[in-house]
Amino acid sequence: MDSHVLYRSGLPGAGSPGINAISGFSLIELIIVIAIMGIVMAIATLNFQSWQVKNRVEGQTREIFADLNEARTNSFTQKKQYGIVFQPNGYVITSYSSASAAAAPLTAGNTLTAKNVKYGLTKAGASIVDTPVVFETTGITFNWFTIFVNQSSADQSAAVNCIVISTARVNMGKINGTACEFR
Repeated sequence: MDSHVLYRSGLPGAGSPGINAISGFSLIELIIVIAIMGIVMAIATLNFQSWQVKNRVEGQTREIFADLNEARTNSFTQKKQYGIVFQPNGYVITSYSSASAAAAPLTAGNTLTAKNVKYGLTKAGASIVDTPVVFETTGITFNWFTIFVNQSSADQSAAVNCIVISTARVNMGKINGTACEFR
C-alpha cells in the first residue's frame, strides 16, 4: 500500500488506485472560464459607460441650475441686475450696472463667467442662440422658458435633464415628451 500518493480527493489512499494523482484544469475548461469572464466584462463596461453619461448630464443640469439660482440670489442681495445668456454649447453670466444696460443683455454688462457645456442646450419651441435670462433687483425675471440638456436618444435615464425658468423660481426636472416634469 502506497500511502505517499495523493489521489483526486486529496486524501492519501482515498479513491480507487486507478485514478491519476493530483489533476488540474483542462485547457477547454480554462478557455470557457475566460470566455465567460470576457462576456461579463463587456456587459459591465457598457453599463458603466451609460452610467457615466447619465451622471454627467445630471451634473451639467445641476451646475446650470446652481448658476441660475446664484444669479437670482445675487440680484436681490446686491440690488444689482444679473443675467445669463445661453448658447447651444455654453452660457455667459453677466452683471449689469443699470437698468438700461440690462435692457441690452447681449451687448452690455460685465462678463463674470463664461462656461462651456459638454452636452448641448436647447430651448423648448425655439432656438437657444443668444437667449438671455435677466434677474431684476427683486430676484424675478420676465424671461420664461425651458432648457433641455441634450443627451443621446438611446439614453434618457438621467434623473434631471431640464430646467424651467419662471417669474420667481427656477426648477429642475426630467424630460417627459416635450414637457419638463419637476423633481
